[in-house]
Amino acid sequence: MLGERETGIFEIDEENWIALLVFIAMETQWRHSNHGAVFGLDYTALSAVMHLQKIRDKPEVFRRVQIMERAALPLLNKR
Repeated sequence: MLGERETGIFEIDEENWIALLVFIAMETQWRHSNHGAVFGLDYTALSAVMHLQKIRDKPEVFRRVQIMERAALPLLNKR
């Protein structure tokens, strides 16, 4: 998704695990401008993904996914 993938081992804090799984499930749900710039996730799809994955604390997972989204946007928009 972000081009060439790095190899290596890294840790995910337990409190971020569910949000990471949701973020990964959203990998095909990025919104693009007419010029190809990525400007964010499709939150309608995010709601559906969280519903299908039976996420209990939706507001907290949503907040954590937004943090991941903000971190990913500069990488997705590198040219």
